[in-house]
Amino acid sequence: MDERLRELTAKARIFGLIHDQSLPPSIRAILQQADAEARALSEDELSAICSISTVNAEHLQRLQSKTPLIVTSAKGQLLREDPGLVLTGGALYPGARAEACWRDCWHFLRVTIYAVAVERPIFTHPPGVRGLGDLYRELRVPVNSMALAIGFLKTDALSHYSAYASSNDVSLLGEALLHLEQMIQQLNQRSSPATEVNL
Repeated sequence: MDERLRELTAKARIFGLIHDQSLPPSIRAILQQADAEARALSEDELSAICSISTVNAEHLQRLQSKTPLIVTSAKGQLLREDPGLVLTGGALYPGARAEACWRDCWHFLRVTIYAVAVERPIFTHPPGVRGLGDLYRELRVPVNSMALAIGFLKTDALSHYSAYASSNDVSLLGEALLHLEQMIQQLNQRSSPATEVNL
């Protein structure tokens, strides 16, 4: 990765709740560490975070464990919608670009789950969103396809979660995923090859 892309990637961090002063410092520290390591929350971290909210930690952990399945389902739906994406000359060709897109989807769902845990469905950081837009412009990421994939993620995640979570928790997830979907839709991009973004 050249220096410009490295700089753009560093600015493309959309998760903003680590800056939310209304959250306890201990909770912000957990979120900051997990986000910096680009990983899912541990069971203990989820329990600690949900102890300050009304969200059921066990149910959210169950949803989090389904993240790979949800991303795989969204991938399948996107490729059925537009199979040319991964063919030669398509926006997600060659295969490494497509895999980067699916990893981005995983990261998007990861930070959405962070947001649900603390009951903050509006969770993005405007400077990070602008940075993501700059990076996606530079790399000519197919934003329309990404937004469509997020829509599929939303549908599948809500389907899973609504089977066992409370209506309030399901509503929080829906709001957070809608916020994410709208954020992606607003990135004014042209369609072309995707790459991974460390969110």
